[in-house]
Amino acid sequence: MKINQGNDDVNKQFKFHFDNLYHQNPQLYESLLLHQIGDLSCEGGYTIGDHFQYCYEISYVVSGKGTFYTNGKAYPVREGDIFLSLPGERHDGKADAMEPFRYFYVGFNFNNETDGQHAMTHMRKMFDQTTIPLVQDNLGIDMPFISIFNELINLKNYSTLMINTYLQQIIVLGYRSFYDSWETGYAPKPKTDESRQTVYEVINYIDANLHRITELSQIAAELHYSYSHLSHIFPKEVGLTIKEYYNRKRFEKAVEWLKSTDLNITQIAEKLHYNSIHSFSKAFRNNFGISPSEYQTLYFNRKK
Repeated sequence: MKINQGNDDVNKQFKFHFDNLYHQNPQLYESLLLHQIGDLSCEGGYTIGDHFQYCYEISYVVSGKGTFYTNGKAYPVREGDIFLSLPGERHDGKADAMEPFRYFYVGFNFNNETDGQHAMTHMRKMFDQTTIPLVQDNLGIDMPFISIFNELINLKNYSTLMINTYLQQIIVLGYRSFYDSWETGYAPKPKTDESRQTVYEVINYIDANLHRITELSQIAAELHYSYSHLSHIFPKEVGLTIKEYYNRKRFEKAVEWLKSTDLNITQIAEKLHYNSIHSFSKAFRNNFGISPSEYQTLYFNRKK
């Protein structure tokens, strides 16, 4: 996020601006490099200024409205919108004259040393293939932004750990906002787009037959394709391998069942075709950071 400089009237254009800039020394938080994070509320007609985007940036419009620009293309934004800027793009923005926006923003890059070995790798792939940079927030991305600002204002013991946690939440919620929007709107294309049609068939089959799938080759057999062909085209459209998508849906179903008392953990593992409760617990912990029983305990304790 570039902020206009060298203008005596710049400060007059801000109602307030809480900016934390680390361009010269990006802050390392595990798999992420934080370049800039802030909260800007501006006067009507304020312009950001056209600039080259050298990192990923997620902006969340808290209130008001205006326009963001990517490579000269205008995207009207309003309260509740999330906007994604990618490295290498030209970026600009202008606040509405009558209802100027206030927005949160975070500029970051992925740590190359962990790239390819971390869950964030898949989010990076998804961000890189995003063609429409604007989506409505339905997941509450404002909350980790507010929490990280509170930590930055009141640094204390373990603030670094808390900032890392909130930063990853922002990235994950941004990813989910774009990805879930894409998935919900995904529909079969005409036969002229055979790859997307085929990928849709795979997605639909997994979603509808999650409890029946015992091995991934079954999908190819049922749909009358070779598994190698499906494995080749699926990641190009979805940003995940078939196995990654399948496991994602299994975890979603596991969480749904853990929130109820209809099934115990052993039964959940069996219905989702894990070899044992141990393999299910290990996979769940690797994905969520806690075991299924710990998740269940936390969930029901919060409901009390």
